[in-house]
Amino acid sequence: MIRAKATIAAIATGASPGAIGVVRISGPESAAIVRAIGGKLPPPRYASLQTFRAADGTRIDHGLVLYFPGPASYTGEDMAEFHAHGGLIVLSRLLEAIYTAGAAPAAPGEFSARAFCNRKIDLLQAEAIADLISLSTDRALAAANAAIRGDFSTHIRNLSAALIAIRTNIEAAIDFAEDAISATGADNLYREVLHVRDAISALLVSGRQGALLMRGANVVIVGQPNTGKSTLLNRLAGEDRAIVSPQAGTTRDVLQVDINFDGLLLTVHDTAGIRVAIDEIEREGVRRAHAALSQADVIVYVADRNDSEPDSLDIAPTAKLIRVRNKIDLIGESPSIRRMSDGYEVHLSARTGAGLDLLREAIQKIAGLQGEVISPFLARERHLEALRTALRALDFADSNAFTEVLELTAEKLRQAQVALEELVGEYSNEDLLGNIFAHFCIGK
Repeated sequence: MIRAKATIAAIATGASPGAIGVVRISGPESAAIVRAIGGKLPPPRYASLQTFRAADGTRIDHGLVLYFPGPASYTGEDMAEFHAHGGLIVLSRLLEAIYTAGAAPAAPGEFSARAFCNRKIDLLQAEAIADLISLSTDRALAAANAAIRGDFSTHIRNLSAALIAIRTNIEAAIDFAEDAISATGADNLYREVLHVRDAISALLVSGRQGALLMRGANVVIVGQPNTGKSTLLNRLAGEDRAIVSPQAGTTRDVLQVDINFDGLLLTVHDTAGIRVAIDEIEREGVRRAHAALSQADVIVYVADRNDSEPDSLDIAPTAKLIRVRNKIDLIGESPSIRRMSDGYEVHLSARTGAGLDLLREAIQKIAGLQGEVISPFLARERHLEALRTALRALDFADSNAFTEVLELTAEKLRQAQVALEELVGEYSNEDLLGNIFAHFCIGK
């Protein structure tokens, strides 16, 4: 995938026309290509206004050129950028001229892959850079920037260093009889393992928050017909997105609305009322409601004040439940919230908005994102599984089990260390790298 000696080029801005378009190049021929297209090489990191020309001298455009000699560049190689007008034909002709001058088309993520290979960034930082492009909330942006700074990588490297120190003592005891571990020494090493294990557990909790920040949370509003589900959706969205009618069974399909909810992206689904359907269309709506429930992170079960508990529902195993007792305005009740064994119960009025703040509070609490908590990274499943693998390897029952068979203990410590270092790319296979960088933009 990574062609170390090739000079690569790609359009680094979006596919739609715009006022400005950027073509990026990286590799040993960057300076020569700048001279061929613009006529001269500008001083490093200074913008130079130049006319861009094709190989036959035909004028393409007039714009800015920047040159970044390696290793002080994003990729660690010589790089350059052409800032032209953002018309697609202009950028296509400019890119064609750059190819003619000696560059090759960049593969998806190849610029960032080169930055990784040249140790300008680690794998977690590379993934955070890719995530930065698709973010939709301020909290997710803060988490991505923290990961790009290297906050999460620093945590991982510190934990890995701690495991190396413990392994050094264990393996010395294996290789040299005079370095046998005393009972006191074993207890001290085991406490250090517990400290690492607790830190990894905390990161896993934070990682689950990061996963929610990255992909958002699926919230499914469900309940019997005419309990106020669509009114509640409109309240959460801040606008009329669903049809509200006193006639039962108005909602026949699943209506999906994306809401930026205090820094967390919620995809809220309003579903057909759960009941014995009276026609084929309503039966399909109920079927789709059950299908949405199976993919939910948070289920908001809306009931009238005196309705019974939720019937058996096709709830995802990891979903959290919020019971909403609606229409409290009809009986003069005040809004309230209480913790339940399986979630929360909120008493509110979707019609007046009374108690809506309590529902927001329940969603934040149940999603694990209440207050100003910010994950140090936008977790992908790869990250969570690596942390789980490290935890499993360190799952010693007690200090006796830790020192019972030192060879096995050393191997478990090594497995935990490898799992952590795979996160930052210290141990990586080509298939993993290819899969990660293949999902980047072409110009990134």
